[in-house]
Amino acid sequence: MNALLHAVLGTCRRYPFVIAASALAILLWVANYFIWRRHQETSAGYQTLQRSGEDMLQSLTNHGRITAELATVKEALAYIDNNLVREGDLPENNGYFYQLETASRIRLQALNQLSSMPPPPEQAYKTVPFTLRTTGSYRQILRFLRELETGPRQFKIQNFALTQAGTANEPAAGPAGQPAAPGAAAAPAPGTSLITLDLTLEMLAHP
Repeated sequence: MNALLHAVLGTCRRYPFVIAASALAILLWVANYFIWRRHQETSAGYQTLQRSGEDMLQSLTNHGRITAELATVKEALAYIDNNLVREGDLPENNGYFYQLETASRIRLQALNQLSSMPPPPEQAYKTVPFTLRTTGSYRQILRFLRELETGPRQFKIQNFALTQAGTANEPAAGPAGQPAAPGAAAAPAPGTSLITLDLTLEMLAHP
């Protein structure tokens, strides 16, 4: 061990400038490494701050649009809440379908409100099922479905069936030849093909 130490010291005495230059180079490399690491950390921090600033600027730019969209969503939710079915209000519920009947000038042959199932705990609304049957011309059936689709109540059709129901006969004459009352179901022209629609649907209701 002493011999190795003497050999090193001898070499240092022989080549002092080489040893000094080597030590200085090593010190400079270590210092440069730490400076490089510091630069990397500073650059990463700057990029993070830049991204945060850009996100904040984007949020401020979109503030008006987000506010308008939020107002639209609130308005839509209020519209849905105002048109929810109340399961216990049978006259009101049936009256809605009779309004569709009047608007589409078709006759409802059957209309029944069925019992609903309790909604899951996480569900904000429940659904109330209805079944109905109506017979009319192809145009009358389409008009009834269009009135149903564009009405304010939210619903989902569970199943439906369309069947041929023969042809229309001569319409019965009104009392003393008086014309039909406004809004009454319009009888299809004699010979018009008739279609029967059986429909089962669920309407969104208050829980």
